[in-house]
Amino acid sequence: MVASVRMLGVIATLLLGTAVRAQEDGATPTPVPAAGQPVAPPSRQQFEWVSGIVGDLVGPATLLERPYMTGDWGGLRTRLNKWGIYTNGAYVTDILGNPIGGEVQKVRYAHDVGLDLAIDFERMLGWTGSRFQVSMSSRAGNDLSSDIGNVFTVAEVCCEFATRLVTLAWEQSLLEQRLSIRIGRLSTGDDFLTSPLYVLFVNSDFDANPFSPLLNTPYFAYPDATWGARVRGRPVRPLYLAAGVYNANSDITRNSAHGVDMTFDGPGVLLTFEAGYEPAHHIKGMLPGHYKVGGYYDTSRYRRFGAPPDSDLPSDAEHGNGGYYFLADQMVFREQGTQGLWPFLTVVVAPNQAINTMPLFLGGGLTYQGLLPGRDADVALLGLAYGGFSRDLRRSQAGSPTGQQDFEMVLEWAYIIQITPWLNVQPDFQFILKPGGTGKIPDALVVGAQIAVSL
Repeated sequence: MVASVRMLGVIATLLLGTAVRAQEDGATPTPVPAAGQPVAPPSRQQFEWVSGIVGDLVGPATLLERPYMTGDWGGLRTRLNKWGIYTNGAYVTDILGNPIGGEVQKVRYAHDVGLDLAIDFERMLGWTGSRFQVSMSSRAGNDLSSDIGNVFTVAEVCCEFATRLVTLAWEQSLLEQRLSIRIGRLSTGDDFLTSPLYVLFVNSDFDANPFSPLLNTPYFAYPDATWGARVRGRPVRPLYLAAGVYNANSDITRNSAHGVDMTFDGPGVLLTFEAGYEPAHHIKGMLPGHYKVGGYYDTSRYRRFGAPPDSDLPSDAEHGNGGYYFLADQMVFREQGTQGLWPFLTVVVAPNQAINTMPLFLGGGLTYQGLLPGRDADVALLGLAYGGFSRDLRRSQAGSPTGQQDFEMVLEWAYIIQITPWLNVQPDFQFILKPGGTGKIPDALVVGAQIAVSL
């Protein structure tokens, strides 16, 4: 809930789309995860602002050993890094088919190409804690879920087929990096309601955010973004508190705008908050994990299910809509470094069933890096997601020929094969139980693979 992608101006290369964005506060960006984070394939890693880490961002020159397929560009990439200019990018494709079930059986292809640029003004100009990020995404292909008829889109890069600006943001760290302020064009899901494990999955029920808030409210997730601001503070190192405010006008994400709709008007604002506990990132010897509780609230007006479309009666509408969530992931067994078993749990509730399509989302799963001997960078994963539809929505669908929506559930198995540091292939299997939630569409088996390349 893949990958995230950024671009503007002078330099750009490609980063994956739905990835989780930089969430640790610090001073220097590097395209490897912060200490204690699960290791995503290189094409799915995000820029992390980690103080004091500079390192060799380009690495060995041989094709099979370097972290980027395009290498060091004759030394230019290294020089740019020294100046505080960091580029990243990826080509990611999902090739999936449903040999069993769904409305029709198809094989579909979709891809995401992105450009990502980050500038560290502390390194470039000596402005302590100041950085700038800009990105774009370009998607094309077909959505297999439109053939199956299910709600949880089976491909990570299934939708929003357009070229668009994603992020255009300034971030400033203060008080020895205990306070971070980010402002500009942002995806809400970059900073809230996410886990480092979600981006490993292909189905959009998780990747890179739980799906239900996107159905219920204008909750912006990659590649969609809106104008907003986020504040994050760490009163003590294992704890953080974060809050955000965003323009809630979903019209600015339309494909025809290409992400450059600069209007600020809208029916309301989206407010978010989150508190998190991350002991392993700051307490020596503990296994890494993340525990988060948070919520969101949109001040816009919502029409009740079953209300006449042209009605202006107060009884047919609600002012404001929100939900809350609990996320937990915790490594429970470690072989060495980031290798080991890492389960997770997700609960998202939107209590007002009169206006929320999916009031309940439950999910969980396991990931294991280094499961097979000699394959230390590979990741095996298993995930289960359940989405329950609103009882008020079901009542409004009574007598409909398409049926009444009850629940949809997805089971996903996958194995990420790290072929080179810049290339991974992920065979993926999904079983869609009750596609669309009505029981009128046959359960579907989805088989395919995701291929991701760090450029």
